[in-house]
Amino acid sequence: MSRSLGLQGILAILLALVTAGFSLAASDRLSAETQDCLGCHKGMPGIVSQWEDSAHWNAGVGCYECHKAEPGDVDAMDHFGFSVAIIVSPRDCGQCHPGETAEQEASHHAKAGDILNTQDGMLGQTIGGEPAVAVGCRQCHGSIVKVNEDGSLDTNTWPNTGIGRVNPDGSKGTCSACHTRHRFSKEQARKPETCGKCHLGPDHPQKEVYEESKHGILYRAFEDNLNMDKPKWVAGQDYYDAPTCATCHMSATPNQSVTHDVGTRLA
Repeated sequence: MSRSLGLQGILAILLALVTAGFSLAASDRLSAETQDCLGCHKGMPGIVSQWEDSAHWNAGVGCYECHKAEPGDVDAMDHFGFSVAIIVSPRDCGQCHPGETAEQEASHHAKAGDILNTQDGMLGQTIGGEPAVAVGCRQCHGSIVKVNEDGSLDTNTWPNTGIGRVNPDGSKGTCSACHTRHRFSKEQARKPETCGKCHLGPDHPQKEVYEESKHGILYRAFEDNLNMDKPKWVAGQDYYDAPTCATCHMSATPNQSVTHDVGTRLA
């Protein structure tokens, strides 16, 4: 056996030391409650891996920080000794993101659920029936989420990620409509496909209009050059090949800050 580790052996040891130090640093950032969550939920590798690739993980924000609930909350449930809620509402996100939450609550998006109690909503229920409403209406507009007597969520109103969903805590909307859990990626939220989840079809064809426009053609041609994974994403500075929906309606420009109120820039 050679007395020398060789270059590959040295690199392997260095990598192991760096990884161990990195894991320890990550563990130090996570609360004891979140570490308890991971003890069981490591068995759900997709969710955990998404979270580990997120800005939340880097900031030490874990399962418990987002899902914790007060025992008296209408949707709180006891989960192995922890009081948690399945739904992470804008009010929960607002504990760390108060500005974004306030803007979202004032936006047209937060009012999207109002259609459920209008003549349009009743007409859709009558003509399309419950399956059409569940898929065609609630998944975009939202639902009024109801809690059963045993604390479980009524499956006729949940799950959905409707942008105007009325949550058990009274807040409206869901941040995960655009920032899909559990990675909550800015890059993903900036892509026009995210808006296309709802803004398409004969009654609101914005996505199709965009795709056939010069903007959409340029986006498809130069998507890889748009730096959508960058924290700072200012049109004309960080990218210039094409605009997305977010460019015009939400994202920062040289003379405008980011906004989560999608109506402020509408003429």
